[in-house]
Amino acid sequence: MRLDQFPRPREDTGIGFHYVTATRHYDRHSLDFWLGELKELGASWLILPSTLEATIPEFFLRELIAAQIEPVILVDVRPIQPTDRLRLLEVCRGYAECGVYYLSIYPEPNLATRWRIEDWAAPGLVERFARVLIPALETVHAADLFPLISPLAPGGQYWDLTFLRVLLGCLARDLRREIRERLGICIHCDVGNRPMTWGMGGPSRWPYARPYDCPSGSQDHRGWSAFEWYDALVRELLGESLPIICTRTRLVPGDHDDPSLPVLDEIAHGMRSAEIARRVMDGDVPDYFFNTAFWALGAGDTDDDAYAWYKRSTSVLPAVRALKQLKKHPRRFSWDAPNGDPASRQSGRSIYHYVLLQPSTAPPTADGQSARWLISATADYVAYFRPTIGFSEDEARRASRVTIIGADTRRLAEAEESLRESGCLVEVIAGRGEDQIRSALAELIRRGRRFRALPG
Repeated sequence: MRLDQFPRPREDTGIGFHYVTATRHYDRHSLDFWLGELKELGASWLILPSTLEATIPEFFLRELIAAQIEPVILVDVRPIQPTDRLRLLEVCRGYAECGVYYLSIYPEPNLATRWRIEDWAAPGLVERFARVLIPALETVHAADLFPLISPLAPGGQYWDLTFLRVLLGCLARDLRREIRERLGICIHCDVGNRPMTWGMGGPSRWPYARPYDCPSGSQDHRGWSAFEWYDALVRELLGESLPIICTRTRLVPGDHDDPSLPVLDEIAHGMRSAEIARRVMDGDVPDYFFNTAFWALGAGDTDDDAYAWYKRSTSVLPAVRALKQLKKHPRRFSWDAPNGDPASRQSGRSIYHYVLLQPSTAPPTADGQSARWLISATADYVAYFRPTIGFSEDEARRASRVTIIGADTRRLAEAEESLRESGCLVEVIAGRGEDQIRSALAELIRRGRRFRALPG
């Protein structure tokens, strides 16, 4: 899939947060408070920690999505070990029915604390992790979610870039292509007190950086630009960029990672947080980097809340006011530019969503004429989402997004290729008859999602 075909929320700002770091704050009172705050902050993404036992309630997810906030589920399994695939599938299907798209499992596998001691110490750690992760990614994909490669701790007790290189090699070899087509990768960007330019340019600009060794005059990936270093590895080993979903943008008042630089105080924290949000909104980051995830809205019940934007004392960091005062607008991508690639242009289209019905060219069968049953099969979907609907490919070209529906795979493929070349975002729903089409569309209605994969 192209990057512009991966799901994103409507009016996406790219601004996101990591939610409260415990898994016990998914109650109605918490939701009512945070929804209002998140909208004032301009948030479009929210990273939600969970476990297979403590899942996130349906009402919590549905109301986030209704507020145009994209939930990303982070499933913690400790110690790292194979999951019960039936249980994981059940949990993922429940999330899919709520309208969730993205899920990651096994965060920070490059930390010893995530493993049993004997498993951490045994040879071939990354290869063994890949054998645990791949079945989980397959299960997430089977539930019609977009699987995400686990976020790694920057640096970590097993150097994250080395870990990622070996892991991506395993995925390139052993993960089925249809899963890789819908795959994304998570990242922690730990900014600390380093300048925003730290590590910019990636490994090609800083070739002398080594694991646990950043020579004088060089820079490494442990900063805001970590996504450039990750993408370089992804393109080298998988052949093309994947969506990078940020699960933590960490900068905390009091940070002093680099002793040669001033301590990050609360005022500098607020200014830098607003600058990060502005850069993402203005498209000053690559298209593959989808969001921030400021660490964190609130602290766990027993944590020191130095990093929390909202304190248990009810006070807030100055960053809260700074972000609320920042003028918000939808995130800018290269494909939004009027002179961008023709396959990506979306501006100036008079129709938002067109449903193109593609009847079979074969003579009518005992099932009846395909044009008639296609209209019947799509009736509930059209009534629910109210797209423009018709049989004209020329008319469909006036839309920014097109859903093609039919049974003739050859005609569907030809129409898809033609519309993509004209700059439309396109997805296809194919079925052998009325019941299959109606069932596929009914699933979208249940999830409250107009598209299977397209943004919006």
